[in-house]
Amino acid sequence: MILAVIPHPRFKYNDMYTGSTAKGTAIKGKSDVDLVFLLSRTEYQDIDNFYNDLPTILGDINDALNTCPQFKNVRVLQRAVSFQIDCREPGAGHAHVIDVDLLLAVNFGDDDIRSIHSKMRGTSEAKRNLYTPSLTKWQRDFIKKDRTEQLKKTNQICKKSPSSFALELLIIYLWNQEGDPRLFQLTNALKKVMETIADPNAIRAEFFDYYSKGFKQRYAAPYIIDPTNPYSNEAAKCRWDEISREANQFLQKPLMRSATSNFY
Repeated sequence: MILAVIPHPRFKYNDMYTGSTAKGTAIKGKSDVDLVFLLSRTEYQDIDNFYNDLPTILGDINDALNTCPQFKNVRVLQRAVSFQIDCREPGAGHAHVIDVDLLLAVNFGDDDIRSIHSKMRGTSEAKRNLYTPSLTKWQRDFIKKDRTEQLKKTNQICKKSPSSFALELLIIYLWNQEGDPRLFQLTNALKKVMETIADPNAIRAEFFDYYSKGFKQRYAAPYIIDPTNPYSNEAAKCRWDEISREANQFLQKPLMRSATSNFY
């Protein structure tokens, strides 16, 4: 699928793909793409001006997408424009629905991510949220870096789950806790994941690959902290009552009862 960059009379964009399609964790028949537009560094060098102009830019993009019949269910969200697009899977020709969130981001270029975190520390929560799309390339690198193919398969099996990004992070966290095994039993790993999300108040997942523990925030469980953004708790975006109920039901299946609660 190719999405055209939408021209704007004032701004230049570069696009970047993230989401399950870009990370290689899409579930067959449905996937999601976060399409990040990096704004011109000439026009936007910091979050403040971007924060003020964001509603206008999102409105312009919404109007442009609504003129194209291939984009369906177009709507403006708080920090993005959301839409759906249909395509055919190569070879089989099966219909495939892609949910797209189009996000705007300040382009920090080659800035060190730690300097970006320092900027975030002194700003409001509303403006901190706008930094997340700018950290996309680090998010993508974290998910896609040298990890076993079996870890990806575990994510694809867990269809009744938190948001895809939260689930990816949780599985990586549990995998790290098990010593990063290169080979493991998928059914055992699945049971470990399901038992974890069945008891969300015990979920306390965080990473310190891109920032020090000095940026550690105080969150009530459950929390799954974005490895690139210490101020973003991905678990807060999940409906844990529903997720916990589904996970407990899944654990009653015969396959789960015969599995062990670890990755081995």
